[in-house]
Amino acid sequence: MLIPHARRMNLIALALLVTALIAFTAFHLLPVDSGIGSDDGWRVWQEIGLFLETPNLEDLQTMIGISSFLTCVVMILTGPFLIPVLRRSRLAWWLATIVSGMAFAGLGVVVAIHNLGPGTQPGPAVFCLLAALALNFLGLLFIRREVPAAPAFDS
Repeated sequence: MLIPHARRMNLIALALLVTALIAFTAFHLLPVDSGIGSDDGWRVWQEIGLFLETPNLEDLQTMIGISSFLTCVVMILTGPFLIPVLRRSRLAWWLATIVSGMAFAGLGVVVAIHNLGPGTQPGPAVFCLLAALALNFLGLLFIRREVPAAPAFDS
């Protein structure tokens, strides 16, 4: 039996969004730097807490990174569960895709500036985070509206 195109695209979207969730979970468990004694990815939550205790409103790069990270957390955690909603509503799909793309661009640039420059050796957590962001955005792009087949008429 042949799977309709929209159904196949939605299954691919589900696979990508679940893979993004797995990569985001791996981010928390892996080291951020490849040096010995480096912190794991879950320590980013401690850094966010420290910033919120004493916020520096002039540190625009940190604020963009934190807001993008928190937005990505929401998008990655809810992505697989939002497929039925995003299939039905083009407005919701557009909003989710635009927000995911902007958060991916914002956090991706901040992560790249801090971890992928000369003299740095990023650990596997950095690549898992970037992969989770990209997979989430790509998964949202794959969601399609499933149109029911038209009834066949006998002539």
